[in-house]
Amino acid sequence: MCVRGGNPAKRVFLLGDESNLLCAKGVADFADCREFNSNGVAVFDRLFKPIECERHRYNKLGGTANWLKFVFRRWFLINEFLRCENINSFWTFDSDTLVLAPLAPREKRFSAYAATTQCRDCCLNGFIGSRELVERYTKCMLDLFRDEDYLVAQRQRLKQHPGLAFNEMDAFCEFRRRENVRTFHAAQPLDGEFFDDALAYDANFEASPHKIKNHITVKRLWFNPVGALYARHLETGRFVRMITANLSWLPDYVGKKLARFCLTPAQDAKVKPPVEAELREVDLSQPLTDKLASALKRRLFEMKRALGA
Repeated sequence: MCVRGGNPAKRVFLLGDESNLLCAKGVADFADCREFNSNGVAVFDRLFKPIECERHRYNKLGGTANWLKFVFRRWFLINEFLRCENINSFWTFDSDTLVLAPLAPREKRFSAYAATTQCRDCCLNGFIGSRELVERYTKCMLDLFRDEDYLVAQRQRLKQHPGLAFNEMDAFCEFRRRENVRTFHAAQPLDGEFFDDALAYDANFEASPHKIKNHITVKRLWFNPVGALYARHLETGRFVRMITANLSWLPDYVGKKLARFCLTPAQDAKVKPPVEAELREVDLSQPLTDKLASALKRRLFEMKRALGA
C-alpha cells in the first residue's frame, strides 16, 4: 500500500506470475510476465548459461541456475513490458522495498543521469530515464553471452571468488563501462535524502546497537513528528532522510513496523529539515507475537523432521 498511497498520480505495476498475483490486489496493476514472449526473451533463453563456482549456493526458487537465469531474464521481460505499455522513464524497485515518500518530486535531481543505481552502485535500480537504456542493456547481455572469450574470463575471475557467480550486476557494470553510461548511486545522500541499498547494509551509516533477531546488523533509524525516516550519515554526522527502505534478508515484521512511515504527498509536503531534538529512534525489536509464531514454526519443523527420520 505504501507505493500507491504515496504516489496516487502514478501508474503502479507489479510484474510477476501466478505466485504473486494476489500481492497486487489493492496495491498495483498486475502484469503477467508469462505474456511477454518477445524475440529478445527467446534469444536470451537460448543463449543463457549459468556461470558459477562450486561454492555458490541459492536454495530458493529452484536453485542457483534458476535464480541466475531469473535475474538476467527479468530485464528482457521489463523491456517488453515497457514497449507494450509505451512507457519511457520509470521507477523500478524489488518487491521487498518500501517506498516511503512520493517519487515524482525526486525525479528532477536525476535529470543529468541516464539512471540511478543501487546494490553498492552495481545494479540498475530506482529511476531510469528511458526505455532505450533498458533496450541497450539487454542487447549488451546477449552480446556478452555470445562472447566466449568474455565468458572464459568470467570463469577465471570466479576462481578467486568461489562463492559468487556471474550475474546481471556484473553485466550491468560491463555495459556501463563499454557505453560510458552516466549513473548516480542513489544510496549516496543528495539534497538531504537517499534511497536505501539495504537496511541490513550499514556502510556509511550509523549501525543500530540492537541486532535483528540478535544477529543481523541494520541501520539505526529515527523519525520526525511527521513520520519521515532518517539515518545518520557517518562521514558528515548529519541525519539524512530515507526515501526507500530495502528489506532484503530481514524478517517480515520489520516491514510491518516501517510501513507506518510511508508518507502521502500531503504529509511529505510538511517535512522540514531534521532537528535532532525532535527525532525519536525507531524500535525494530521483534514483537512478542512474532516471537511466538517463529517458535511455533520452528517446533513444527523439528517435529516433521523427527517423524521423517
